[in-house]
Amino acid sequence: MSDSAEVGATERKMLIQWCMSSQLFTDTSLRQTIERLYPADSMEDIQAEVDQINSMLSLFSLELRGCMNQTNGERQWAVVNTNADPISIGITPYSAAELNSLKVLIETIFAGADGNYAIDLHAALRTIANLGPSGFTRGNAQEFLSRLCQDGWLDKETFAGYVVLGGRALIELQPYLNGGYGDFVRICSLCKEMATCGVVCNQCQVPVHPYCASQIEQSVGALSCPKCHQRMTGSLRFGPGEIGVPHSLAGTPQADRSGLSLNEGSISPSPLPSPSPPTMPLSPEQREVARELFGIK
Repeated sequence: MSDSAEVGATERKMLIQWCMSSQLFTDTSLRQTIERLYPADSMEDIQAEVDQINSMLSLFSLELRGCMNQTNGERQWAVVNTNADPISIGITPYSAAELNSLKVLIETIFAGADGNYAIDLHAALRTIANLGPSGFTRGNAQEFLSRLCQDGWLDKETFAGYVVLGGRALIELQPYLNGGYGDFVRICSLCKEMATCGVVCNQCQVPVHPYCASQIEQSVGALSCPKCHQRMTGSLRFGPGEIGVPHSLAGTPQADRSGLSLNEGSISPSPLPSPSPPTMPLSPEQREVARELFGIK
């Protein structure tokens, strides 16, 4: 191995460790970190670098996965556990009561009848306080909600007075949301990513993100539907603080709630693994990668 190749391996190792410790980060942060760690002009395509990282992480059932911020278009990234087995779920940093509160909040936000994918901040705090252990105060509820937001599962800052799903939830919980809440899922007609706020075409009922709608307007001078190409004048809006678009009006009939048992772990979030070495037996190929990433001998 040449000296330059060794330097590249070291830099990629440092980048992967940064990604794993950062939990949730923006495209800008990722690019800035790459610029600090990598030699100038050494990376032509960020997606190619993501692919290289994922080829190494896949050996441990991990993946660097992204989604677009629906209001400003910036991409967010998180390292997710792709092997959501009972063992993975069991190492969540939250207690059973805390995990149950998170599950209930996610269900309330995602499957609300108004189709706004949001819950009032005070209602969220009441929910947490009611589900907490004996003696759980409103102050305790505020601390736990702040922790969920800091960890990226929820967001109470983007829309004042409301709690919505955070970037980490939208990235890591997509399989659970699609599987357990498929009838409540909306997909932006332009970018094909999940939409929890935006506008719905009043002709063909497809949703469009706020950012994607602004891109259409800038491109063609008016907001037209990506599917039916009709002007989206008078289109209904959904999201925090909006009148809302019930799912039956947006081409997403109400799901059978009887099949959504929280006790059965239908949306149990798989926790972000810490940057510590795997404990399962390693193959020779895995051991070589683990030696580079984690210092396993």
